[in-house]
Amino acid sequence: MKSLPFYFIIVAVIFALIGMFYGMYMAGSGDHLLGGAHAHNNLLGFVTMALYGFYYRAVPSAISGLATIHFWVALVANIVFPLGIAMAILGQTPLFAAVGGGLEIVAMLIFGWTVYRNRAALTV
Repeated sequence: MKSLPFYFIIVAVIFALIGMFYGMYMAGSGDHLLGGAHAHNNLLGFVTMALYGFYYRAVPSAISGLATIHFWVALVANIVFPLGIAMAILGQTPLFAAVGGGLEIVAMLIFGWTVYRNRAALTV
């Protein structure tokens, strides 16, 4: 079984590839209407998931049951939020954007608590 940092980083790569392919589609079609969803996919899906993975790799003592919950909350948030943004832009319900955004905040709060709780591991 792979480690939690691996899962964060491989999911980050998947989100990056989705963002790249969609960015290429937008560039080719000239239709940038869903650029906000694309940007949130790249920033939250790729960047934050990768940073979470690198943190857990650098601070293995932070890997716990809460870290596993963090992975699943962040993964669901990074699927729901960009799709919700796209739906809202297209005039559909903003509910999924709101739920996804709330989950993004919960994921960051879990991460913040984890970093705080393991602060001694990062002191020099």
